Amino acid sequence: MDVQSQGSARIVTRVKRTISRGSMSRGTVFAAAFLLTSVPMASAHADSGDPVADPPTPVCLESVPGVGPVTWSRVPAATTQLIVAESTRRNTDENTFSRWEKSGGCWVQLSSWWSLNGFKGWHERPWTGSLRSPIGVFSLTDAGGRLRNPGTAMRYHYGPKKYERGGYKISYPVQLYNYVIAINYNRRIGKPPRNTNQPDRTTGSGYWIHQRGLGSTRGCVSLTKSQLVTTLRWMQPTALPQIIMGPAQSISI
Repeated sequence: MDVQSQGSARIVTRVKRTISRGSMSRGTVFAAAFLLTSVPMASAHADSGDPVADPPTPVCLESVPGVGPVTWSRVPAATTQLIVAESTRRNTDENTFSRWEKSGGCWVQLSSWWSLNGFKGWHERPWTGSLRSPIGVFSLTDAGGRLRNPGTAMRYHYGPKKYERGGYKISYPVQLYNYVIAINYNRRIGKPPRNTNQPDRTTGSGYWIHQRGLGSTRGCVSLTKSQLVTTLRWMQPTALPQIIMGPAQSISI
């Protein structure tokens, strides 16, 4: 979920970076700086709905580059759909989110997108309020959101009210939980993503792939709305989809 304001200096820095990318006016900056002190941040980019940037020519690979043997051993042999959210550093809130599919013994990259994760980066065992995303290999079995199923074959929990919290307004409405994909770290598989009865109370839970807003997250991974819908429609339960997530130094082991 998305991180609360971490101080006016950090907020202004984040918003200035957004201006430099041409996505916010200066008038919006002051509104954002005021509102972000009491609402969740989501991404440095608003959901622009830009076309998906896919690799120009698919290449057949026997394994996914950058994933080490120990990490790879945790991916089920029967898995044919894989997401890799990889950061260059442990303490960064940015990652490259890529989708991979296996066919005929070949892993082919379908897309590669810029994405955001926890405000303070990554941790093997993040705790509630740590503002870090979990490191590891996790299955993806359950989805949901405040909007109806966009066409995914995954288990989908439609809850207009249950997923409404986290939306806010700057100059336009932003709903972070229109669609969410639950990351199976410390959660009860088969339950709706909103379920809070986690197995282990000593570590965090409720980590999702959800829609991006205006800044870093509390530990989730965020995409644009169009990227999220593309991912949901692509995922198939029979492919046993998994996500490998963390800094390069960790997932390369």
